Formats: sequence, structure tokens, C-alpha cells
Amino acid sequence: MALTLHAPAKINLYLKVLNKRQDGYHNILSLMVMIGLYDTLTFKEQGVGINLDVAKGAVPSDQTNLVLRAARMLQKESERRLRIGKTNHMSGGVRITLEKNIPVSAGLGGGSSDAATTLIGLNKLWSLGLSRQRLATIGGYVGSDVPFFFHGPTAWVSGKGDIVKKAVCDLHGFVVLVFSGDPVSTADVFHQVGEVMDLTKRGETLNITSAYRPENDLEKVTLKAQPNLIKVKALLESFGGQGALMSGSGPTVFARFENENQADSAASSMRGLGYKDVWVAKMLERAPRGFGGGLSAERFSDSI
Repeated sequence: MALTLHAPAKINLYLKVLNKRQDGYHNILSLMVMIGLYDTLTFKEQGVGINLDVAKGAVPSDQTNLVLRAARMLQKESERRLRIGKTNHMSGGVRITLEKNIPVSAGLGGGSSDAATTLIGLNKLWSLGLSRQRLATIGGYVGSDVPFFFHGPTAWVSGKGDIVKKAVCDLHGFVVLVFSGDPVSTADVFHQVGEVMDLTKRGETLNITSAYRPENDLEKVTLKAQPNLIKVKALLESFGGQGALMSGSGPTVFARFENENQADSAASSMRGLGYKDVWVAKMLERAPRGFGGGLSAERFSDSI
């Protein structure tokens, strides 16, 4: 049996860093939305073992890849449930083929989405019957952004990324994404954010119903290190983009356009100026197969 799934990228429409936690992570509040830029993962049963082949993209195929970490964590969960008599199904072997289209270390959540897709795919392939919420909990141990992908296409994310509240997005259209700069380590950016912001004066929570506006605290670190991104933001807005913002820890910058023709025109203009890594992607109104769910959703809207 083989199963192929698409792993969507995400953008952060809003990201506030609240404070540093005792476990070393940071409490955040972020509004995330899935976009139509995808990695592709194919899962094929094999006798024993978990193997990963990277068919496209310069990413490692060893244990540092979140796909393998997610697969092995789910395998352990399957074995645990079998021991305590909660299931008669046992995980088998699998060969996973990954095609990378989402740029790496770009603030678009590609690795986390791949991990979530792996949990969804293997839950089906191995007939484990785990709930979406249980998969999201397992995913939280793989990476902080992973739980979001089980609640999309739009959600508020808080805590260290493990608290997710589904939202309904009244913002539609397309985004133009420009990857212009060196790849960014999310851990390094969060480590530095305390040096440029006084997090001690911030509380642990914000009111998510009133907090939204186009803002990303992590820009204070990444834009300082890569000031060329400031020019990218200005260019996108000069071509008609709304609310140009860096996604996650960067260095990808995006802006929203009302329709695909406007987005294509802006993307063409950016390429004409020498920017090579430019994408047009739809803001998803429905999650891809296997993602999302029937959880309660909060509606939001604003102009970006």
C-alpha cells in the first residue's frame, strides 16, 4: 500500500513574543495560516524498518530530519498501545519519499508540516486509529510548530506553540513570498530576541480577540542581521501588496494580494529585479486532506 500526501507551508500573520519560560522556550502568541506551497510525502509499506529518501531538496535523510523523528515517535506510541492492550494494530515498516518545495530554515514551517504529515500518513497506513488531538500532542514533542498543522488552515497559537485555537479567516487571496537572505536558525533568533526586547515587562497572555495586527517581534532580530529584507518589504508594498511582513523567524517576507493576477504581476516584477526565490501561493480556506478538523473556530478579520 502506498499513500501520498501534501504538506502545506504556513505564514505568521501576527507573532508576539511574550516572555522566556523556565524550560528555555518562549511563550508566544501567533496567528498562523496555511498557504498553497507544498512538500510532498509518499509512504509505502515495507517489511521492517523506517527509511527516508529525499527525492528533491537539499535536506538530510538522517535522524535530524523531523520526518524520521515523527515516524519513530509514532512507532513507539503504537508499541506502547499494543503492550497495554489499547489496540490490536502494530506499526510496520515504511519507506518515506520526501519531495521538498518549501525552502528550508525560511520561517515557513516546512519541517514541522512534514512531521505532521508523517504522523497523519502513518496513522492511516498502519491503521492505528489515533485521534487528531493525540497526533497533535505527539507532534508537539517533535517540534513546537507541529500542533498547528492539525488545527488549520488558520489558528491562534500560544504557549510554546502547543496551545492551538482554531480560527476562521476572513482574509482571502494570495501571497507573494520572497526568500532573500541567508537561512535562519529559529533557536538563534529566539535566543537573541531577549537582547533587543525587554520581555520581563510583558505578561504571560494577551487577549487573542483584540491583539491581531500585522506584526512580528522576530523582525527586530532578523531584519537587523539581514537589512536587505527591509527593502524586500518596501518593494512588495510598492507593487500593491498589503501588510508586508516576515514570516516566523524569517528570512521569507510575504505580502497579501486580492487576486492571483495581481500576485503574479508583483512576483514577476520581483523576479525582474533579480530576486530568484519568489513564489505565489493561495491563502488556504480549507486544509489539505488529513489536516484540520471539526474543532470550534474563532472568526477574525482585519486589513493587511
